[in-house]
Amino acid sequence: MRFCILTLGCKANQAESSTIEYHFLRNSHVPVTLNDLPDVCIINTCSVTAKSDYQSRQLIRRAIKAGSKVFATGCYAELNREELRSISEDISVISNKDKLLHFLDTGLAVDKTVVPAHDKNARSRALLKIQDGCNAGCSYCIIPRSRGRSISRPVTDIIGEVSGLVLSGYNEVVLTGIHIGFYGIDLAPQTTLSDLVEAILNNTTGIRVRLTSIEVNEFTDKLLELLGSERLCRHVHIPLQSGDDRILGDMNRGYDTADFRGLLLDIHGAIDNVAIGTDVIVGYPGEDDESFGRTYDFLSGLPLTYLHVFPFSRRRGTRAFDLPGQVSEEAKKRRALLLRQLSERKKAAFMARQVGRVLPAIVEKLDGPLYQATTDNYLKVGFEVNAGKVMVCEREIVSLRITGIKDGALRGELTVVELEHGG
Repeated sequence: MRFCILTLGCKANQAESSTIEYHFLRNSHVPVTLNDLPDVCIINTCSVTAKSDYQSRQLIRRAIKAGSKVFATGCYAELNREELRSISEDISVISNKDKLLHFLDTGLAVDKTVVPAHDKNARSRALLKIQDGCNAGCSYCIIPRSRGRSISRPVTDIIGEVSGLVLSGYNEVVLTGIHIGFYGIDLAPQTTLSDLVEAILNNTTGIRVRLTSIEVNEFTDKLLELLGSERLCRHVHIPLQSGDDRILGDMNRGYDTADFRGLLLDIHGAIDNVAIGTDVIVGYPGEDDESFGRTYDFLSGLPLTYLHVFPFSRRRGTRAFDLPGQVSEEAKKRRALLLRQLSERKKAAFMARQVGRVLPAIVEKLDGPLYQATTDNYLKVGFEVNAGKVMVCEREIVSLRITGIKDGALRGELTVVELEHGG
């Protein structure tokens, strides 16, 4: 079977798609692009914004025109079944909870050996989904309706998959999910994300661990202590969403700017050279120039490495959809641009501080004359290897001395090759 898997949205979607792809490959099916007219096209959709909805519909229409048997899954498909039927009666909609079960138990994947998925954008780093769903009630977010409440995978299963990654030659695993800070609250006995991280570190060797997004009120003292381990990447992503306490309260975020500032300063003070990222929504209903100014000034004064900036997108079925004080698209664009420019300056300053340092990095790929690698603090570095003197392979951990910045990217030179598990 010639198949194509198209994925939009979060790393949880990417992990699920890669798992499906892995099992299809194990069963001798052939991956092709949509232009190659696949027999089957699986579209793993996203509905976090109106733009995501549009992109999901466009991909589905393209797949139908290609003559493929189309399977739509993911959050957009979950929430818009009737709309998909209006596009074509031939679209098969697979719910989020049945996603893996359907594709692995329908005869398409007879060999179901469990191996964690790789990140398609960085094959040296494996994505491992540890939970699904979200128990939060943020006023702007539709995802809990499409994913349900938090469901955690057992600690023993996760450790087993990390051990499998080690045997497969991986040197980095990214723990992902819809809301990983809720990990373990549904298990018996109840456990936590920090307990899981500690168990991984204690029961596996070599492989380094990277965390995805964690909320302010879920980042524990124990997790901060673990962040000092050499095997836990010096990179955290902590969503803020607004630097105005009135807006934060209306968003139902459960913390204020003082909580956020205190945590960031604790992390920045405890972990040398840590990268800290955040998410910000601009144009939330009721955000005027004054409240946006507070957000801008608040972010300007924090030790952040980068910002992910999102214009507010009205999601039907959320409380924020009908709130008064809706902000114009023009104002959203203007505010988003200002914050993205701030993000660029912050990242450039952080990169400049890396020059002269030696950083551990995962080799991603050879791109022209340069190898590309990702550091433990989430920066891309290009470096050369002298032919005939030393060779490096994808997935290796190497030590790179950062020599400068060129065309907006770090440049480095190889100092030591640390072969953890082979190439």
